[in-house]
Amino acid sequence: MRLLVLGGGQLALMMCWAAARMPMEFLAHDPDPRAPAYRCAKKAEDPLRAVDEADYVTYEFENIDEAVADYAQRQRKLRPHIDYLKLKKNRIVERETLEGLGVPVPRWAVARNPTEALELAEKFGRAVAKWPAGGYDGKGQYLLPRETPEGGPLLVEEYVDIKREFSIVAARGEDGDVYFYPPAENYYVDGILVWNYAPTEAPPEAYRYVEKILGWRKYVGVLAVEFFEDREGRILVNEIAPRVHNTGHWTLETDASQFENHVRAVVGLPIKRPQAIAPTAMVNILGLATPPIRELEQLGKVYWYGKAEARPRRKMGHVNIATPTAEETKARARTALKILYGREFPRLVMRPRTAPRAAAEPVPPY
Repeated sequence: MRLLVLGGGQLALMMCWAAARMPMEFLAHDPDPRAPAYRCAKKAEDPLRAVDEADYVTYEFENIDEAVADYAQRQRKLRPHIDYLKLKKNRIVERETLEGLGVPVPRWAVARNPTEALELAEKFGRAVAKWPAGGYDGKGQYLLPRETPEGGPLLVEEYVDIKREFSIVAARGEDGDVYFYPPAENYYVDGILVWNYAPTEAPPEAYRYVEKILGWRKYVGVLAVEFFEDREGRILVNEIAPRVHNTGHWTLETDASQFENHVRAVVGLPIKRPQAIAPTAMVNILGLATPPIRELEQLGKVYWYGKAEARPRRKMGHVNIATPTAEETKARARTALKILYGREFPRLVMRPRTAPRAAAEPVPPY
């Protein structure tokens, strides 16, 4: 059995770790010869030839060569379906599709240029402008009218007064079997996830919305859905990720992680349900080339991605902290944040222009 992953970042690396325990050949294709996945995966130099030779193909990120993914889809090897990839590559299409499925999202409209975006912001009261494509981890987002957006067209959304942000990671097998990992509560600063904690609570309708998205094109693999809960109690989908996701890294401390279940699903194996789930926090290591490993290991388990260069906001690794109680887990997570960032917190996490979070004001994560 041969599995090809398009993209070679840390998500592909962690998929490779899971696949190493299975009887399969794991390949990755990434134009960067220093891609983290090559620490574990075999390198696929020619992507089209690699698709021909693979039994199954998946992707670890949205910004891959869509022509290669389309080629794999035509050969019926790509999982999940390419329509999820296309949906994720354009925020406007994502919003249209989710609304068509009956999934609630923030109020939105399309502006042809920055002037129209500011006009829409006046109508909404406060708003957020987003690039339709290419933005992630808070990139390409502008708080209106405080900031002046660039480019066009732009997705303009109402400013959501957030009570909390949470996500649900689900795995769906080829046979339609679905498993929901416990929800995680997420803490962002300037659009990038700094830490999260699971398990938390989610209302029943959130699971129904995830099921609708999974059923749209008979999803196969792991899907993450990020939610806003506003101060009026509305549950809104912020965005989806048709792949393994940063908010699910905590599942590495279970006996069936998101990475294992994604690999299992895309190669046609049944979904595994974790038998042991302890209160777990995940803390991202952002922008640090040499983190204090010994201190962090006193708190939890360190996962290092082996990226060639550290830059502000770049995800270099993470720490998972699991203890018997929620209180101890959260306390250790706050300690890890202070060890990692301290006075360096703004420089390592905020964007150079220190713009506000797209849907909520930035606050320290501890």
